[in-house]
Amino acid sequence: MGVVVLLALPLLLVAGLIQLLWAGGEMLMDWFQLRRDRKRAAIERELDRTQVELRGTILRLASELGADAHEARKALIRESYLASGKTPDQ
Repeated sequence: MGVVVLLALPLLLVAGLIQLLWAGGEMLMDWFQLRRDRKRAAIERELDRTQVELRGTILRLASELGADAHEARKALIRESYLASGKTPDQ
């Protein structure tokens, strides 16, 4: 009986060590997944912030271009009247 226990002891120790390593590996993989998810979320937040910033910039530039185009049309009409010698009917 004592010999069987002594022979089984190394097998039990190896099985326990394997189980411990398995649990540690799962914990390590969970940690890597959590780290990757946090990094992905931070990148998405930065992209969202940049998108909002760029949208504002585009709208501002479009407004400025519209104002410049309006002024250019007014100047063109003014020059056209000056060149023809006519005045607009009021």
